[in-house]
This record gives sequence, structure tokens and C-alpha cells, in this order.
Amino acid sequence: MTVDRASRRARKSNKVRRLGYRVTEWSQMTGTSRVTTWRNIKNGTLKVIDYNGIKLVPASEAVRLRFLDAAE
Repeated sequence: MTVDRASRRARKSNKVRRLGYRVTEWSQMTGTSRVTTWRNIKNGTLKVIDYNGIKLVPASEAVRLRFLDAAE
């Protein structure tokens, strides 16, 4: 049985826990605009991590703000 690369990658990605979200992904997930997200980052109400110039909202923020369960 031959398994193609895409199905292996999809199976593998289901096992990996997401550590952070880009600002656009966060906005889509929470249903807020990008401007509102950036405003919350600037005000300090939303924490971000700078990873090689890319702002990432940690998954811990999604748990803290109750968008995700701690088990996810």
C-alpha cells in the first residue's frame, strides 16, 4: 500500500499541537478585524511573540481568553 506525501503530512499535522497563530489567523479564529487585533497587541491586552520578525499570538492566549480548551 502506497501512501502519498500529502496524506502523511495531514496525519502528522493532526498530532502536532499548535504553538501560535499569525495575526491574520488569530483574527479569523476570533472573528475580530486585523485592526482590532493589532490595537489589542499595542495596548498590551494581547500578548505576542516575535519569531524572526513574525508576530505570533501564543496558543496560551487562546486558552486564557477561552477561545480554546486547555486540552486542545
